[in-house]
Amino acid sequence: MKVFLSAGVPLPDRDPAFMRTDDLSATREAIKAMVLVLLERNGTLVFGGHPAITPLMRMLFHEAGVSPREHVTLYQSGYFAEDFPHENEAFERIVIVDAVANDRERSLYEMRHRMISETAQPCAVFIGGMEGVVDEFRLFRELRPDVRLLPVASNGAAALRLYEENSIDIPELKSELMYPTLFRTVLIQSIQ
Repeated sequence: MKVFLSAGVPLPDRDPAFMRTDDLSATREAIKAMVLVLLERNGTLVFGGHPAITPLMRMLFHEAGVSPREHVTLYQSGYFAEDFPHENEAFERIVIVDAVANDRERSLYEMRHRMISETAQPCAVFIGGMEGVVDEFRLFRELRPDVRLLPVASNGAAALRLYEENSIDIPELKSELMYPTLFRTVLIQSIQ
């Protein structure tokens, strides 16, 4: 089982539309459930470093008593090298993409482009987030139209916007709050 995760936590100083619908507890529970289902199936995960998500991932693997080294590939932009969380040390497979001319947006685009084009997951899951989650969804549509895109709308934020704006026809993504159940059905069906 191979999965790409795009997740984030909205910040109050950014687009307020993401904050209005965000359910931080649901975001955390959805990520936790996805890791649980991934580990049940001895799967692998690719995600881009995020100051809230990377420490959460490290904690979830630690709580499960499993090393993320065998299950996770973490992408980071060299633009943020001075701000990498110390939790990065738990991930053996880290791909650091060089910064582009000290330009934040171009550096993020380059990292996302490489992360999506270099990896081969049949499914991408989108949880919470802001503009970055939207950007990654759009890049998948452009670069990997064969990948099944699953925005978990029930936790709001960018994932809800993606679900609604792209006419995703999987009602469980918007209504199911039992995230282990959601991922054991919708995610598993999406990768078979």
